[in-house]
Amino acid sequence: MFLYVSDRGLSRWVLSRRGYAAITLGHVVVAGRTPGPELLRHEAHHVHQYERLGLAFLPLYLLLYRRHGYARHPLELHAAERLPLFAGADAQSAQPHR
Repeated sequence: MFLYVSDRGLSRWVLSRRGYAAITLGHVVVAGRTPGPELLRHEAHHVHQYERLGLAFLPLYLLLYRRHGYARHPLELHAAERLPLFAGADAQSAQPHR
């Protein structure tokens, strides 16, 4: 996982306009400020989801976002450790990636 922190510029503007602390794109986490351990763990779950789903991750994420919104989004609930999605792998995904 690669962390990119930008407190200005386009990435900061996009994050702040959407109300996000960070966004994960594949193995890259873009954050508007240095994230704490809880946010890093959450974003590490998204990295794991991307590893499991591959190129289907982004279109699936957007489809589920449209259908469920953010608060009930299955991939967000999984990243918040409130919904198991991948049988046998969720215990491993709770560990930060190195």
